[in-house]
Amino acid sequence: MSDRPRSAHPSLARQWRHIRHAWLRWRPRAAYWTAAASIGLAASAFAWSSELIQHEFAALAARWPALVLLLIPAGMVFVSWITTRVAPEAAGSGIPQVLAALRNEGKAMRERLLALRTAVAKMLLTLVGLACGASVGREGPTVQIGAAIANVVGARSGSAATQRSLILAGGAAGVAAAFNTPVAGIVFAFEELASSLEEQASGTLLVMVIIAAVVAMSILGHRVYLGVVDVHLVTWAEWRAVLICGLVGGLAGGLFSRWLFAGTRAVRRLSARFGWRVPALCGLSVALLGLMSLGATYGSGYEETRLALEEPGSLPWAYPLLKALATLMSYLSGIPGGVFSPSLAVGAGIGADLARLIDFAPAAAVTLLAMAAYFAGVTQTPLTAAVIVSEMTLDQRLILPLMAAALLAAGVARLIWRDSLYRAMMRDILASGTTQPAPLNPDAKAPAPIPEPQADTPPVAETTAAPAFATAPDRTDAAPASPQPASPAATDAPAPGTPPDKTG
Repeated sequence: MSDRPRSAHPSLARQWRHIRHAWLRWRPRAAYWTAAASIGLAASAFAWSSELIQHEFAALAARWPALVLLLIPAGMVFVSWITTRVAPEAAGSGIPQVLAALRNEGKAMRERLLALRTAVAKMLLTLVGLACGASVGREGPTVQIGAAIANVVGARSGSAATQRSLILAGGAAGVAAAFNTPVAGIVFAFEELASSLEEQASGTLLVMVIIAAVVAMSILGHRVYLGVVDVHLVTWAEWRAVLICGLVGGLAGGLFSRWLFAGTRAVRRLSARFGWRVPALCGLSVALLGLMSLGATYGSGYEETRLALEEPGSLPWAYPLLKALATLMSYLSGIPGGVFSPSLAVGAGIGADLARLIDFAPAAAVTLLAMAAYFAGVTQTPLTAAVIVSEMTLDQRLILPLMAAALLAAGVARLIWRDSLYRAMMRDILASGTTQPAPLNPDAKAPAPIPEPQADTPPVAETTAAPAFATAPDRTDAAPASPQPASPAATDAPAPGTPPDKTG
């Protein structure tokens, strides 16, 4: 009697076991796909909101130009104060934070840098900064937002290797969704976020990038941010433009990245003494630069980039310098925001100026080459620069000249500064144990000085589990060090046996 109920429906019991086993096997994948779709939704909302806000600010600045002298300084002080008090890990670009989370062995710092609270604050505060006319981009913040969303799934996996792989994939998905450039997202992950990757991680990365890009494309449409450009270099004589743009773009980009990094360290010291006056002065500088350029330096710079491609002579000669200075001041104020799209705008301005002097190559081609060159000089990611410019204009026939100009520019930039902007900032984060935003209280205790990192000490090793990818040496000719933090904690201390900093 007792055996009959068990044998009455044996097929149903087997089917239930098969369904349960299949769900347990596919549940992690479903979580990864859900995270990728969420990244696409967040990037789409970020892009739509930023464009709307910049349009409203441009209308306000055109109607009452003098108002920006009050609005921008007050807005930057407010955003910097909120960032310091609420989410200090949201300050700056976001890419150095993701690199620090990937390299750091401690769970506590990783959770601070990639907390959902930090991601939400990053998006909202960047939007407020754009509403005040700051010359920042949303692409770097989208990388941190994507990594934070992916980290939620990775933290529940119980594996440090899986968590790191998902952080990497989330950052790449953020780039793909922000620019609507899926290939560029993949290239950026391999070129900047990681030096090498195992097959399992690369498969996860590809799937998440594709899903995030598809979701963003389904919401925003198949957008070509810079318009369709169909130009190419036909004769070898026209290839001289590659050499000129590579040299000029690399020189300008290398100088900008070196000054930006030096400025962040100088501002950290000045802010401890002068407090809110530092972001106020940065905001006033941005306002004055905007008035000098007739409003062209406000915001991310997409409109000016399109204008440079369509009518190169319509931008003033001084636009690249004014835009670069506005971007520098906006970043040094301590507000959240990246330098991706402003760098493309500065590069487009350089290209527009060069196109007036170069008569042996198409003006649009010169502008695109200068964009890729300057971007590569700032970030030292030449392949990413070439692919982003190519995908943002749907110009596939210019891909080889773009790569040549970007590689040349990256080499020139390394002659000016042998380090990489994002990795140098990453080492500062690892050395200090925090992003160390500028304190707005003049009486606040100054942060401990950050030792100059030594480039030829080995990276911190992951002790909890084998990483999903090997941290091979980066472009500084050796892997960066993770110096001893200023306020060591048990969770963030470097692994035993790490060589000390030898910098004198």
